[in-house]
Amino acid sequence: MEVEERLQRAGKGVRCWSVMSKNVVIVLLPMGKLFESQQLLLDFKVQETYYNKIVERYMQFCAAAGRHDDALDKAFASLSLDNVDQKISPDGVLPSGGAVSTPISKNSSSTELSVLTMSMRKLREAIVASSRTDSFAQRAYVFIIRAMILTTTYESYHPALLHLLYKIHLSTPLPSPELHEFVSYHILDLSCRLGDLCNAFSVRKRWDFQDKRVEMVLKALVHDDWVTFWRIRGVVDGYQRKLMGWAEEGVRKHALKCLGRSYLGVDKAYVECCAGRTWEELKLQNSVGWELDGDKVTIRRMKTK
Repeated sequence: MEVEERLQRAGKGVRCWSVMSKNVVIVLLPMGKLFESQQLLLDFKVQETYYNKIVERYMQFCAAAGRHDDALDKAFASLSLDNVDQKISPDGVLPSGGAVSTPISKNSSSTELSVLTMSMRKLREAIVASSRTDSFAQRAYVFIIRAMILTTTYESYHPALLHLLYKIHLSTPLPSPELHEFVSYHILDLSCRLGDLCNAFSVRKRWDFQDKRVEMVLKALVHDDWVTFWRIRGVVDGYQRKLMGWAEEGVRKHALKCLGRSYLGVDKAYVECCAGRTWEELKLQNSVGWELDGDKVTIRRMKTK
């Protein structure tokens, strides 16, 4: 009763997202605020209940975002850790997590993802603090890494990925398919986000990793081969595509520079193929100043004497 009273005092006046387990309430407050209920997450049973609630709310978010992949991608892209604090009112109020059946707006999806991201971080920290490396910890980390890769939140998926491979896996080995999956994420994160090709090849050798598609991504980055990069991007799964996204802008700029130095004019379709974007997107997002005449793009004009 004493613990429950302290928890109630911690959440007094807060519209909270609660987890009911054995008459115990966990109150989620904004990151950085100290509250007594956080100590409760060191309990294994509470961690499991908390995890189930996160999964349930995450699935509700995905269902509300829409059935199409583009709609879900836009919902995930709406998250920005720079304005997480702005999504939460000064008094610590968090939005409720009821079931939603209609498409959610950009603002509400960003708020919901901010809450989910912080909740996953709390769970991850609780698992580390309790030195838990059993099958539940493995399952929770697998879920968190996949979810955070989709939101491109490297602050969350990168440390989780390292902990899963170099800590949890030693005590509770991952099944071969999942080990292959997460080693590929590790390699792609090193090569595409950090641009650390040396360590990427080192990790590949350490884990004796063999995957034709990941190998082609590494070779494409080494040789600045944008043709292979865009082709492989179209055949990998959604998680690997998100990780490759970190290198997209660099590959695109290199391709455009090569076109600018090599041609006076080319077909519009060829420019779009090399850059991996439509002409309209290149004009708006990459400030391409080339001239379009029908289906032909004029890159440079011959100087008259």
